[in-house]
Amino acid sequence: MRILVLSDTHITNPGETIFEMLEEEITKSDYCFHAGDFTIYPVYNMLIEKIKTYAVAGNMDDEQIANKLPKKVIVKLAGFTFALIHGRGTSSKIEQYVTNQFQKDFDKIDIFIFGHSHQPVNHQLKDKIYFNPGSIGDTITTSKKSYGTIEIEDNRLKRRIQYIG
Repeated sequence: MRILVLSDTHITNPGETIFEMLEEEITKSDYCFHAGDFTIYPVYNMLIEKIKTYAVAGNMDDEQIANKLPKKVIVKLAGFTFALIHGRGTSSKIEQYVTNQFQKDFDKIDIFIFGHSHQPVNHQLKDKIYFNPGSIGDTITTSKKSYGTIEIEDNRLKRRIQYIG
């Protein structure tokens, strides 16, 4: 199983799209997790037409997305439990925020997927994985656009940050 992981697309013009550069990844993937900040509803709609998507609303999403998507979600796939949230606060405190938001279910969660900071994160702390794909739409606060992939094979998670440009 392969999961495409996106966050912080920040597209404000429906004609502007990042999906051409992700077409191959979308084709190869079974699912997509999007950790918020699509910005406008047509971008969310375009993504769900292309791939089975689990998504949450971010702080920069329009009202239509904010009303449609949850702020956080827990997804079980292939024997793993994923916690998906956008995030809040500074890069140095975002992982603590994410952990606190899932405190009730913390022991059940294998991997926390989040966004907001635009800074890629891919590390393990004890038996929990923290994964932020960075931003596919921003080159102002980060030097390169990025997204993530997670492959599940033989009951193991293989995760990567992929850079564009």
